[in-house]
Amino acid sequence: MAIVSYLSKDDAAEKLRPVFEGMERKLGAVPNVFRAMAHSPEMLEGFLALNSALARTKLDGKLRELAYIRASELNGCDYCLHHHRALGQKAGLTERQAKETASFESSDAYDDLQRDVMRFAEEVTRHVNASDELFARLKAKLSDRELVELAMAVGIANFTNRVTETLRFELP
Repeated sequence: MAIVSYLSKDDAAEKLRPVFEGMERKLGAVPNVFRAMAHSPEMLEGFLALNSALARTKLDGKLRELAYIRASELNGCDYCLHHHRALGQKAGLTERQAKETASFESSDAYDDLQRDVMRFAEEVTRHVNASDELFARLKAKLSDRELVELAMAVGIANFTNRVTETLRFELP
């Protein structure tokens, strides 16, 4: 059970009501993560701005979602896994790619770049830094902008995982 309550559209701050209405139209419902974050309207607004920027990156959406999924697996965030596996498939991952990330090293579902992106997510999630060898391989295939966006995606995943798990948000 969640540590904090989930606010309804009517209970949310006035300035958040149009945001909730937009989510209801687009998604059919307001996800619990946003309903809980609505207790702090300014934090939710900032989070939504940062989170929405993920969808506008130059970094390929499949790579972004593989990194997000791998970080969420390592952090045990089932809430984020549920949502980002679906987002990964919308970005072009196969169902198999979205679900076999735990065994990416031995799976033939991924190419070398995809494996390196998941290695990056793993190293950064576990140790904050990635190895020089891994950075060299990524730098050979990704632009500086894409590397920044990859690091940001992993950072946002870790941030969201921690908030979601700490406050014990439940699906949806």
